[in-house]
Amino acid sequence: MMITRTVSTLILAALLISGATTATAATLAEKLSSGSITMNITVKGCNDDAESLCPGLSNNSRKLFMCLAAYEDSLSDNCKLGIAEAAMTLEKGMMAIDYSIRSCQLDADTYCLDVEPGEGRIVGCLKKNEELLAPQCSTALKETGLWDLGAE
Repeated sequence: MMITRTVSTLILAALLISGATTATAATLAEKLSSGSITMNITVKGCNDDAESLCPGLSNNSRKLFMCLAAYEDSLSDNCKLGIAEAAMTLEKGMMAIDYSIRSCQLDADTYCLDVEPGEGRIVGCLKKNEELLAPQCSTALKETGLWDLGAE
């Protein structure tokens, strides 16, 4: 079972909009405040539970996840473990994104102000300017694996 989780970047951007800027284009924080981030997370061990407790609901749907949540007390141990692991993966992913945004905000605003977010374009822009980046920005992106997701 795959869960697609869209997380509003308002939360992340609110943490970043603390300093004023003189740029006329939207800063990274401003761009992110109007968007969302989609993370695909696989929940392992729930296929049998989904078939028996929630028949007829399409796999990878929000309805299926809500149905399984309603039967929380009846879920197999494997499914409960899969959900816990998926939740930890989501949390880890959000922490990686937050860390990278905080580390790269100034560089993104300096070198990639005209780049629209999405599909790895901002990370791609930062990669093109690698020689100019603050060390904490490239380190954060590489440590979190986001460096490899940037558009070419």
